[in-house]
Amino acid sequence: MKELSTLDTLFVTLDNERFPMHGGGLLIFDPSTSPQPWTLAHVRSHLLRLMPVMPPLRRRLVEVPLGLTAPVWVEDPEFDIDDHLHSLGVPAPGGDHELAAVTDEIGSLLLDWRRPLWDLWFLDGLADGRKAIMLRMHHAAIDGMGGVEMIFQMFSTEPAAEVVSVPDDAWKSERVPSQADMLIRSVPTLAMRPLRTIQAITDLSKGLLKNRIEAFLSPKDDKPDTNAGARLFSGPRLPFNEIPHGIPHKSTAWANIAMPDVKRIRELHGCTVNDVALTIATAALRRWLIDHDALPAGPITCGNPVNTRTVDDNGVFENKFAIFSLKLPVEVDDPIERLEVINRATTAAKESVKSSDSNAVENLFQILAPGFTELVVNGLNSGLGSKAPAPFNTLVTNVQGPPVPLYLAGAKLERMHIQMMQTSGMSLIVAVMTYAGQMFVTIVGHRENTPDIWTIPEEMHKEISALLNAPASARQ
Repeated sequence: MKELSTLDTLFVTLDNERFPMHGGGLLIFDPSTSPQPWTLAHVRSHLLRLMPVMPPLRRRLVEVPLGLTAPVWVEDPEFDIDDHLHSLGVPAPGGDHELAAVTDEIGSLLLDWRRPLWDLWFLDGLADGRKAIMLRMHHAAIDGMGGVEMIFQMFSTEPAAEVVSVPDDAWKSERVPSQADMLIRSVPTLAMRPLRTIQAITDLSKGLLKNRIEAFLSPKDDKPDTNAGARLFSGPRLPFNEIPHGIPHKSTAWANIAMPDVKRIRELHGCTVNDVALTIATAALRRWLIDHDALPAGPITCGNPVNTRTVDDNGVFENKFAIFSLKLPVEVDDPIERLEVINRATTAAKESVKSSDSNAVENLFQILAPGFTELVVNGLNSGLGSKAPAPFNTLVTNVQGPPVPLYLAGAKLERMHIQMMQTSGMSLIVAVMTYAGQMFVTIVGHRENTPDIWTIPEEMHKEISALLNAPASARQ
């Protein structure tokens, strides 16, 4: 039995029917490299051999009544892999648009909370004989870098490589505790809550006081705005921040960008890969907002999650991240100026995270019981918060994947796309995954408030060309 961390519990609390907190990884394969016919049955056998060393796939969630304390993971005594496996055909001609439409439908389905919070969809019928897997998992079980860790467990660097042998007794199931058991178990945690709350308030106050002192000692006239530190709920109201009525429908598009081009931009303009990802997202959102008569006069706000794992966290699947709070300069027309503004913002944000000895998101959630937070979220989703501002206008996440080609049960992984979960008021999410010399950018929105979503990746390719053809930045 393992208690969920503060961040993991937050994702359980935020989950609801309209905005479920699961994400999906779309993996596209060339099955011709597999020594055996590459079928769902073949993949199933492969996963079964790995199951003892893949905790997120075996654990079932057990919640505490009334959300008094954090839930726990239990090794599911009734685990059956066939409860989690499905197959589906992609309509002809099996191109990107048809595949995206299928993943939209799959991504909108709810996970079964009576079982471990994941499922796998085996997709056939893609163009050129390709096959795909849509692996969905709840964000409470894994984050981006945790997903990369799990990929290293599932995949090999050679098509015929054998799965590492695992002792038969390496995985032991557990009894699922009753609700009475969970209440009794929560007593010590409830007794310690006042102390933890005081500590969380202290850490938040220290961070706020530090920012106030720095602002006082560095007058605005002496220090230009870096576009870092965007305040929560301060962004302009944009079409993709409107909350759709009823159950919203996912809408997904993607762009595949060569990493040599990204690295060339990094060298030309003295920036990072994350800066490039943020810049092409900014340019594409600017164009979309112009086309929909919604371009604001100033920047929009953006959350940019960053990995906070240390060497000691190797093999840890749970959430370990902080969030850069940035302003994206959609009002800026020049590509190089956009990139420079973003580079200054991320540099300042990194320094802020380094100097902080606590995570503001964790501290804030630590102050509130999960049950109380859930009541607030349900109230917002029921319509009370239909005009409430979003925490950020958008979110751009960047995950560094393996640099070499990988194989799953013999089939070569060619592409990876991340379908991020969405929250109330924050529909449009951009997820970047780098893998084997490619940058795969996935844009997720809702059909109700993000029409023409495929124009966004088209604009990203245009921005890459503009940055490649621009003169090198002066600081280079």
